[in-house]
Amino acid sequence: MGMYEENEKKVQTILERGVGILARNYGVRKLDAGDFSAPVTLNTQFRIAHYEIENVGHLMTMYTENNPQLLMATYTLTPYYKKLPLISSDFIFNGDGGMFLIEIYELVKNREAAPFQAWIRKYAERFRDLAEIGDIPTEPCFYDPVRPVYVCKKRFPGRDQDAVQNLIDIMKIFIAQEKSEKRLEKADAAEQEAIQRKFVDDLIDQNGVSTRVWVKEHGADYVRRFFHEIFFGV
Repeated sequence: MGMYEENEKKVQTILERGVGILARNYGVRKLDAGDFSAPVTLNTQFRIAHYEIENVGHLMTMYTENNPQLLMATYTLTPYYKKLPLISSDFIFNGDGGMFLIEIYELVKNREAAPFQAWIRKYAERFRDLAEIGDIPTEPCFYDPVRPVYVCKKRFPGRDQDAVQNLIDIMKIFIAQEKSEKRLEKADAAEQEAIQRKFVDDLIDQNGVSTRVWVKEHGADYVRRFFHEIFFGV
């Protein structure tokens, strides 16, 4: 098996394990992504799926095909019903190089509240043992104040399984937090959704780092529909 095939298998393993840990704890129903199921961007074929996670919210998974220079897996979980962070993760494989990225977003009302921040610290503490792996610098962005946990690490030889386990461990914390939280009242859930929707619009309108490529390729209207309906589900 060549390096590309090995990396391709790793991409599938990441997404299978990410969906699997949710399926072991909640009902998971795959939704129809329609015209957004297989977009082509920068001459790269993307495969996209999204899911309803019962009593939790929305999950989007995405991976690339047929581009030896870019093998990527993306995993984004948007909570609906409880005061929980939005989780987004990317894994990129390029030969024996690449990176992994995990982001925790506080798209909630009263995010400074002590109980919520106690959980945020648990997410952050998970990555203390990765200090020896070099960070990839990124440019400042509008969402930095609501992204308290941001890990962007170079792919480290022999540590691919650690990168996958990072996502699983983060999801274990998320599941524990979800089970500890009360369901939001209808008005509070609507307010949380409004915060999430504004974040999605700002990604497009304020030229978010990873968004600009999609906007340049497909236009803002297409990306707005894709992000609201499929990527984030709000």
